[in-house]
Amino acid sequence: MDVFELARRYHDELGIKEPSMATMAAEFFDDLGLKMAEFLQGEGYAILNTKFVDYDKSLVLDVSKGEKRFEVTLRKS
Repeated sequence: MDVFELARRYHDELGIKEPSMATMAAEFFDDLGLKMAEFLQGEGYAILNTKFVDYDKSLVLDVSKGEKRFEVTLRKS
């Protein structure tokens, strides 16, 4: 799968609205962010929001399950 198809999936599945950010997520994390979100949803978590911290290093998934909220961070090393 090419980077632009992955960027579309980051946009559609994780709600990363800005095309350049979705493309950056695809370039840095390949499909890891998508697989992580799929796993979390399979475990009953809801993806509430996604954001970047440090712009090019960390993708943060804001998730919830019941009354509990968590942040899962994918960090490029």
